[in-house]
Amino acid sequence: MTRKKTFLIVQSLLCALIAGLLAASALCLYFDGAAKQAEGDLFYYMYTRERVGAKLLPILPLLFCAFGMTVSGLILGIKDEKADKPVRDEKLLRDQGSIREKAVHQVATQSELYLRVAVIALAVGLIVAGILNGGLEDVLAKGATICTECVGLG
Repeated sequence: MTRKKTFLIVQSLLCALIAGLLAASALCLYFDGAAKQAEGDLFYYMYTRERVGAKLLPILPLLFCAFGMTVSGLILGIKDEKADKPVRDEKLLRDQGSIREKAVHQVATQSELYLRVAVIALAVGLIVAGILNGGLEDVLAKGATICTECVGLG
């Protein structure tokens, strides 16, 4: 195993470890808050800066380590050489009849593409018509009214 491959494996494992620790921290915060609310403290805010910071502080050195590895990998030019190559499908290469089926499927895909383009063009046309009709101001005014009512200002 080469040094580049070892570097990429360690970097991948470090990223996976960070993702797992972040998910575990979020779940821990949620379950702690849910337990407090189940005890009767309905105004317990589980996602304050202090609580989140306390949960993320142990993960911070790993984040800096992963960032440092990424930067050093970019500087040294370490990358997976096989990342840009397509995956070779042996079954597809052996199956000679799949070329004809692929061509038939491509025709069906092109007709679906035309339908999608037509629907998108229709949607854009209706959005532009609504904007020119003055519907944009109505939606904005109603949204602002609803938000101020929800907050209790209106």
